Amino acid sequence: MSESAETSIFSFPKLSDFKYGSWKTDMKVLLMEKGCWQFILGTEKLCSEGASDRERLAYELRKQRCYTTIYMGVERKYQALIADIEDGKTAWDTLKENFEPSSIDRLASLVDDFFSRGLEVNEQTIGIYSKKIKKKKGTLIYLSFFGYFVLNLLNKSWRSHV
Repeated sequence: MSESAETSIFSFPKLSDFKYGSWKTDMKVLLMEKGCWQFILGTEKLCSEGASDRERLAYELRKQRCYTTIYMGVERKYQALIADIEDGKTAWDTLKENFEPSSIDRLASLVDDFFSRGLEVNEQTIGIYSKKIKKKKGTLIYLSFFGYFVLNLLNKSWRSHV
């Protein structure tokens, strides 16, 4: 199956190495549209005992839709992280644990990505570029990593002296 066929049900890219922040927002909106976001928040109420079979079925289908939407929104190589899970909230939390920039290694790779960004030719205004950088800045700039930034900017010949 081609990549375009795999992503055709989404209007945004699947979760991959460096897209967690934007993917999380896009997936949240999609789950809200499908009426499934309450499962992630943990605020969805169980069906009452007096609920009809139809209401119970609708509840179960929305619960399953929550998980399947998340699963289908992840690149194939990362689907194994949540393949054995059948609960949307658990899948969401597992992806957050693995992709959110909280470890030093993950932050370092995101910092490299941040500083390698430049104004792309197809971006028509500096406003689009500055908005993209502003969005990244809130996630990536931490004082504890300032040394990494400085060392990364040094010429390679100077790095051995530091």
